[in-house]
Amino acid sequence: AAWRTQDVLADGRWRVTLEPYEVQELCEAVAAARATSKPLEQLTAVDFPLPTLRGRIAIWREQLVVGRGFQVLRGVPVDRWSQRDAETFFWCLGQHLGIPGAQNPAGDLLGHVRDERETNDRRSVRAYRTNVDIAFHCDAADVVGLLCLRGAKSGGASRLSSSVSV
Repeated sequence: AAWRTQDVLADGRWRVTLEPYEVQELCEAVAAARATSKPLEQLTAVDFPLPTLRGRIAIWREQLVVGRGFQVLRGVPVDRWSQRDAETFFWCLGQHLGIPGAQNPAGDLLGHVRDERETNDRRSVRAYRTNVDIAFHCDAADVVGLLCLRGAKSGGASRLSSSVSV
């Protein structure tokens, strides 16, 4: 968990590009989960079958828990999916990685980071609903996931640091 930028750049194993057959498996899993007609919050890993990705997910989970603490996936086909399908993917992949927890005082289990043209009055508006630069911080969770549905016109880059190294 203790790393510096040069360590991460020298070891690219944190960056995974999905193979076409893995993307197909994800699409089939989204369809299977949606076919259950369950509300998103009731979907479990069983509803999102990933027979060939299961082994890779175990490696990603290990990297999150006892390794470098982060993993980047590329090739998730969000451009093919509706917002609901992307949410289904994200929720269900999370089910394969761990147990969901509330991400804000309202108890939301899944939310969107986007500029909603709110003014940044920190007492009432969460920074992720504005266009302000969000400073480095620690979230109150063991693992945090982000999925980019649409890139920002400007800004919007995520930054990481090792709190152990800090």
